[in-house]
Amino acid sequence: MRKIVLAFLSFMPKSLRSHIIFEMQSSIGRMITGRLKLDTTKKNYINLGCGDTYIPSQINIDFFFPKFKIDYGSDLRYPLKIDSNSIDGIFTEHTLEHLTYDQNDRLMAECFRIMKPGAVFRILVPDVSLFANNYAANNKAWFDEWERLMFINSESKERAARKLSTPMEAISFVTQEYYHMACWDFQTMKYYLEKNGFKNVTNPTWRQGKDPELLKDLDSTDRKYVTLYVEAER
Repeated sequence: MRKIVLAFLSFMPKSLRSHIIFEMQSSIGRMITGRLKLDTTKKNYINLGCGDTYIPSQINIDFFFPKFKIDYGSDLRYPLKIDSNSIDGIFTEHTLEHLTYDQNDRLMAECFRIMKPGAVFRILVPDVSLFANNYAANNKAWFDEWERLMFINSESKERAARKLSTPMEAISFVTQEYYHMACWDFQTMKYYLEKNGFKNVTNPTWRQGKDPELLKDLDSTDRKYVTLYVEAER
């Protein structure tokens, strides 16, 4: 059966094949993964969509079958298998842009449900308004620095080989590449957070915020250059 499935998939375009495999992994993961078990003798914080950034003091959550270390698998497009009013804070860095607005809407409702009253939700995403404002201002220096940080000085050989032909290509990069699906600025983030019950939505800066345990922002110059920092209270 495995050989038949692999043979069938091999005739498909790579993008379609990857999508089918991803959805199969999601279905299997959601079937076999139970509810998150929490240690109620201590505070519980979540690193949501952790990627390869593992935070030892938090519960690191990402997709079921990642290439990196996690504590718990979840598909963030679906309800979280986590008890209500049980989480003391949530940190997420450059994750929500990979979901659609509808998916983010549902995820924020789930985060509100699982968080304790007064808990802080710290969100870091690419700030698309930076790109739009600098494009409108014809700020070539800003895009030159973006190219230096994101392409020329990149540790990725693929990125380092790229050139920024026009500022619009930078906007295309931040809104469409790496499976980006939602564009964020503070106004839009605030709208969705308040829509789902969060209050006191603020726009802090790098490693500035209300709960020291959530100030885990990567110390990365290229990230700092383009990141929107948002905090909200449950």
